Amino acid sequence: MKHLTLSLAFLLVLTAPLATQAQIPAPPANIPMPNWAEVFPGTNPSARAMAAMVYDAAAGKAVMFAGLGPNGNILSGTFLWNGHNWTQEQPKTHPSPRYWHSMAYDGGAKNVVLFGGFDSHDNLLNDTWVWNGSNWKQEHPKTVPPARIASAMAYDSSDNKVVMFSGEQHPEPIADTWVWNGSNWTHEHPSLAPEARQGHAMAYDAAKGNVVLFGGVASDGTVESDTWLWNGSNWSLFKPAHSPSPRSFHTMAYDSVRGQVVLFGGGDPFGNPLGDTWVWTGSDWIQTADTGQPTPRFSQAMTYDSSHGELVLFGGANTAGYFGDTFVWK
Repeated sequence: MKHLTLSLAFLLVLTAPLATQAQIPAPPANIPMPNWAEVFPGTNPSARAMAAMVYDAAAGKAVMFAGLGPNGNILSGTFLWNGHNWTQEQPKTHPSPRYWHSMAYDGGAKNVVLFGGFDSHDNLLNDTWVWNGSNWKQEHPKTVPPARIASAMAYDSSDNKVVMFSGEQHPEPIADTWVWNGSNWTHEHPSLAPEARQGHAMAYDAAKGNVVLFGGVASDGTVESDTWLWNGSNWSLFKPAHSPSPRSFHTMAYDSVRGQVVLFGGGDPFGNPLGDTWVWTGSDWIQTADTGQPTPRFSQAMTYDSSHGELVLFGGANTAGYFGDTFVWK
């Protein structure tokens, strides 16, 4: 699987210098920007990268599952963040250990949806699980997307469905769009779609009513810097005046207080970790001031904690190894 090999090489072979970024405008004076701050909870998950985390609105807590730890150990723990501390849950049933899986909160069904990933037997997975706040349950839909890793998912509130796009598949990634309605997957066939990719990120922009997709690694190995919008039936390429540099394995989440999608970090085309923060206003990308931001990294987990009005970020990796730290952006 040449593209999986490419992904692992991206994480392990990191030598080239960072590219120089063009000058970008300062954010508008009437939009106060938050700052990053590291927090030190009493308990912390072990260091990991390639985990997935979303905010469970019904429970009022962020949920993080699994990931890849130092020395290649594949994890399976379920952790909850209550705004102050992490707690590890002990559900009766749970997905198998995995990494590079995708998760989103299904606002219609009021549960967290998990799909796919890479397991300890070198298998790409295509199983669907839901988290109800206390336990995991495997779903058995009639229609199932092909197995994949490093895809991206987001809940489209306008359409009341979870949207999943592309990811590393076997033998080749395809630019497929799937939606989850709470009980079954449906393969969409939009007239226009982004190129097949992995390591991209998506978030639902509630202010504009569309899903935003940015970046990732294309099938030919090109690291992208394109912005795409999903309106519930079709993709459209948006060409903003300013944009983050090409990257992959970054994270995105919607800040409901400011009505903006926030992007952090990732890896550049040479495999260097990035530590910049950008916001999507609905029409342009704006880079925020570098104040207290996490150490540059990729493959971290991040979501927006609506109960506390802040982004929460955990873990990730860079050339020095894996992180087990927690940051908030508020």
